[in-house]
Amino acid sequence: MKKKPYKKTIKSRRRLAAGSKRSGEGSSSSSAGSAGWMKFRMALVVGVMGLFFCVVAFRAFQLQVVSGEKLENKARRQYQRTVKIAPSRGVVYDRNMDELAVSMDVDSVYARPARVEDARAVSRALAPMLAVDTRAIRKRLNTDGGRQFVWLKRQVDLASTERSMISGMDGVGSVKESRRFYPNSQLAANLLGFTGIDSDGLEGVELFYDTYLKGSAGSVNAARDARGRLMIFDEFDDSVEGMDVVLTIDKNLQYIAEKAIARTVKEYEAKAATAIVMDPYTGDVLAMATIPSFDPNEIGKYKPHQWRNRAVTDVFEPGSTLKAFLLAAALEEGVIESDDIFFCENGEYDVMDRTFHDTKKHGWLSTRNIIRYSSNIGAIKIGEKLGESNLYHYLRAFGFGDKTGVGLPGEARGRLRHYDKWSGVSLNTISFGQGISATALQLTSAMGAIANGGFLMQPRVVKELRHMGGKTVKEINPIIIRRVISEDTSEIVTDILASVTTPGGTGVNAAIDGFRVAGKTGTAQKHSKVKRGYEDGKYVVSFLGFVPADKPALVILVAIDEPEHGFSGGGTAAPAFKEIATESLSYLGIFAQGLIRAENETAGTGDDLALGTGKGLLVSVAAPGVVPDFTGYTMRGALGMASMHALELDMVGSGKAVSQSRVAGENLSEGARIRVVFK
Repeated sequence: MKKKPYKKTIKSRRRLAAGSKRSGEGSSSSSAGSAGWMKFRMALVVGVMGLFFCVVAFRAFQLQVVSGEKLENKARRQYQRTVKIAPSRGVVYDRNMDELAVSMDVDSVYARPARVEDARAVSRALAPMLAVDTRAIRKRLNTDGGRQFVWLKRQVDLASTERSMISGMDGVGSVKESRRFYPNSQLAANLLGFTGIDSDGLEGVELFYDTYLKGSAGSVNAARDARGRLMIFDEFDDSVEGMDVVLTIDKNLQYIAEKAIARTVKEYEAKAATAIVMDPYTGDVLAMATIPSFDPNEIGKYKPHQWRNRAVTDVFEPGSTLKAFLLAAALEEGVIESDDIFFCENGEYDVMDRTFHDTKKHGWLSTRNIIRYSSNIGAIKIGEKLGESNLYHYLRAFGFGDKTGVGLPGEARGRLRHYDKWSGVSLNTISFGQGISATALQLTSAMGAIANGGFLMQPRVVKELRHMGGKTVKEINPIIIRRVISEDTSEIVTDILASVTTPGGTGVNAAIDGFRVAGKTGTAQKHSKVKRGYEDGKYVVSFLGFVPADKPALVILVAIDEPEHGFSGGGTAAPAFKEIATESLSYLGIFAQGLIRAENETAGTGDDLALGTGKGLLVSVAAPGVVPDFTGYTMRGALGMASMHALELDMVGSGKAVSQSRVAGENLSEGARIRVVFK
């Protein structure tokens, strides 16, 4: 009975041992699973961290190496910058060193929109100071593009109190800039041109000489402080100051010319007008006037067509003014003489399919009277003797068909086709100024060659360039382009052109008491823009000449575009020429002084016209109302004497006067004709 419990105990122990064994085996399994999970988590963390550091390293490489230079420059622009220091633009002077264009310091107001806290309040405060609408300022301040800098108003005159108010506004400031100012308002505006908001030349002399006038900007390195203010910490780099430009223009002569053509435009209700005054011996343009004009100080009020300098940009047919150069060419070639006569067909001349007309019916006319009466048919007859090739080459020699090289923007070269391309009537039409176009400056320059003894001079509007200290940097000297005609031919042409302004001539309205005036009238129809041929009732009328005829001081052209009435150069342009010439001679101190000779005094052998030293022009004349004694006078001197007495001379031969058809000293009626023989 005692053995049974023992056996139970043994069995129980065995079961307990087996259970313990199984329990130990389960515990070992659980420990192994925990250790594996821990390793996985550690690997995951290490992997994530490794990936993070790889990304950081890649990004660092990208920023430091790949994009480093770009980002460095961007950062530098935010905190450092190079400030351009623009030099003052050079002054433009006239020939007497009177200022025509200067620069002055003005304020320009800017804003940094991100730093403006109350755009509405700032806009209301600035609007009356800047004369800008409040909404326009607010629109600039409320920029969606995130711009860091905007101009609110450039080149505005601020009072010191206004400047102080602006400096006290967060995000708003002002800087000094240079603005161009033209002290004489519209005077010579089309020649001078104007500049833009950044002081860059945009038209005229300001544009052509912009490189010299504006110089080159200097620079200085600067940085921004914590509030974004510029701090300059380097020395200035040297800037090159703009040079001063000295023109050949005399502002007093410019005013005289502008006043005369403005009056003419108003009187004849013309579309436009141009006047040029030139020194024939140097090519100096003393005045270059254009109507319509503009005020370069208020350029926004004008349209582009008012800006242009018509003297160099616009071309027109010269009309009868071209007969002066036809005459010079024919005399130089020896195909005619001044006393040759031509039959002018009583006003109608048929050539091929054309019929050419004169305004008056003329029969036989001398070379002199062809020019004096401006006969188109007579000019055609002279042209036929000269020939196509000669006419073409002489016109080219006088500068037609080429730019003058005056040194102004937009210069046109005109139109002169090669004679190989002329039609069957081109020789005829060009002989009286149709079928060819030229600028006002080309015509003035060409007439200068007749006035100065035969040399074509290059026109110039600039005399010299100077440093602001006054030292001459570059001098632009007169340039002889070529000799076109001989001095003898020049004298004969001058004598004939002087007859144009005597009674009976087409240019009598250009005559000036006490002076001989040489010149030629011109009336040319304008080409139609909508049809082939010419516009009815639309003309360019002109007078081109020089004075005094024997010792020319001034060559003057007046051209009137589309007068509503008065369609003749002699009736419309010649009076303006006279006005300009009379006032200009007086201003220059060239006066006519009559030295009346005794009735029985014999004529001398020298020229009647001679420049007096410091006393203007001295003119010797015979007693009024009697026939002068021409014996011993040159052709030039005889013409001078005749013009003083309103005489018409028929001159035969050349050299000095040896006889005359009327006895010296007898009573003389105005407009009488006298035949004088020269040997």
